[in-house]
Amino acid sequence: MISGELAVRNGQVIAPAAGAQVTFKAATAYTGRFITSVDKSFTVRGITFDGNYANRFSLEGNDVANLMNISGGTNVTLENNTFQYAPAQAIWTYRSPSIQIRGNTFLEAWQPIRMDANNLTAGVIENNTFKNTTAYKSIQHITAVNATNLVVRGNTMEGAGVLPASSHGYEGTWGNAIYIFNSTGYVVENNTVGRNYWSSLVVGQNSTNVTVRNNSFTGGTLGNGGLQSAWIEQVGANTINFTGNTLMGGLSVGDTGGDYLTITNNIITVPPGGTGIDCNYAFKHGTISGNTIKALNATKPDMGIYLWQKDDPSTNIQLLNNAISGFNKGVAVNNLGGAGTVYGIHLSGNTFASNNANVWVPSTIKLNTPLGQ
Repeated sequence: MISGELAVRNGQVIAPAAGAQVTFKAATAYTGRFITSVDKSFTVRGITFDGNYANRFSLEGNDVANLMNISGGTNVTLENNTFQYAPAQAIWTYRSPSIQIRGNTFLEAWQPIRMDANNLTAGVIENNTFKNTTAYKSIQHITAVNATNLVVRGNTMEGAGVLPASSHGYEGTWGNAIYIFNSTGYVVENNTVGRNYWSSLVVGQNSTNVTVRNNSFTGGTLGNGGLQSAWIEQVGANTINFTGNTLMGGLSVGDTGGDYLTITNNIITVPPGGTGIDCNYAFKHGTISGNTIKALNATKPDMGIYLWQKDDPSTNIQLLNNAISGFNKGVAVNNLGGAGTVYGIHLSGNTFASNNANVWVPSTIKLNTPLGQ
C-alpha cells in the first residue's frame, strides 16, 4: 500500500524484477500522489498503479491525488504500465520535452493524461489503451496544451466521460477521447476510438499546422451533440489537414474558428439526425475532396455537406470529387434567414445517389458565382 510519495532519482529505471509483478495501490486514507518529480529523467516500466478510486471518491479531479506529477526532465519514459482507478490525473506533465508515454493501459482513470508542454517539443503518446465505463466518473482521455510537434498515435480509446465528472474544470471542452489546444505541429494518427460522451477528437483553439490522418473515430453518447465524431471549430484553429479517416458520425468545422482546412479521402457514415460535414461560418477557405459521405441507413439525415453563412467575398471553398449518398440534401447552402449573397463555393466532379435533392440552395439566396454542379 502507498501512504506517501515515492522518491525518483535522476536516471533511475523503476521496473519489476524478471518474472515479478509489482502493484502500487493507494491506502484508503491516503490523500496524496504516488510520484512527484521535478527536473529528473527516469523510466517507469511494467508497474501497476492503482489509485483505489472506489475508496477515494472525495478526491475526484483533485490534483493532489494525481498518480504521477512530472515537471521537467529531458528523458522521461513511461511504458507498459497499468494505471487504474485513478481519482484524478493518472499522469500529469508540465514542460517535460519529448516525454514518451507508450504501451500503457489506462483503466477507469478520471483523466489518464493531462499535458502542458510549455511550448516545448511534446513527445509521443502511442500504442496505449484507454478504457472508461459508467462505473466511475471521468472527464477526458488526453488533454494537451501548449504542445509543439506532439504525436498521438496508435492508441485504442473508449468511454471518456460516459459517467460525467462532477466538475468540468476551466478548460474548453470535456467528454472527448482527445482534446488538444493552443498547440502547433501536432499529429493524430492511426488511433481507434470508440464511443465517448461527446466525441472522439476536438482540434481545439489556436491549433495550427495540424495533421489528423488514418484514424477510426466514433460519435458520442450525448443526444444530437454526440452525432458528430470530430470537431475543428474553436477560435484560432487553422491550417489543418484531415485525411484518410473513417468516421462513424459527422465532422463539424468552423464555428468561431476552423479555417484553411483540407478535408480529403475520408469515409464518413452519418446516423439519423447527423450531418456529414457541417461547415459553419468561420470556415471560409479550404478543400473538401475525395470523401465518401453516406447515410448509415434508410432514414435519411438532412445534409451530407452543409455550407452555412458563406457571405464573405474572400470565401474560397472547393468541393471536388466527393461521393454523397442517402441524404435529404446532398449539399446544402444557406445564410442566416435564407437571405443575402453566398460567395466562393465551387463544386466539381462530385457524384450523388439516393438524395432527395443533390444540391439545395434557397431561392432567396443570391450566388455570386454559379456553384458548378
